[in-house]
Amino acid sequence: MRRDKNRYVEEIIKVDGKDLTKYLSDEGYDVEWYDISYDSGRNAKGYMHYNPIAQKYKIILRTKSLTSEELVDFFSTIKNLKQLSVYFFCPYTGTFKTVNCYRGDRKVTMKWNRTDKGILYTPTEISLIEL
Repeated sequence: MRRDKNRYVEEIIKVDGKDLTKYLSDEGYDVEWYDISYDSGRNAKGYMHYNPIAQKYKIILRTKSLTSEELVDFFSTIKNLKQLSVYFFCPYTGTFKTVNCYRGDRKVTMKWNRTDKGILYTPTEISLIEL
């Protein structure tokens, strides 16, 4: 991804078709790739039994400081209670992927309220976890 004067030149993440790139901090987002296993663990002799059944992604979005309007717009995209279609660049494969996710918990902290700019919120994080 190229950057031009602190703006992303191309979309790097979309949720339900909406580009969220403009809300991201310079750190952008993390992509975790993890295994799901069934009936895994150590037995009494210390032998490890590992039964992987799937691989899943978790995308952790990190925003910049957002105004009240930006925050409402950002969260309006990820308000879906059931599932979200997430299009993102996967560093593990070097390609763009689309996965269906649910959203993690949300937390927002108000930074300050100015008469000339309104309310500004501190950067926040939210996880989008593959179903």
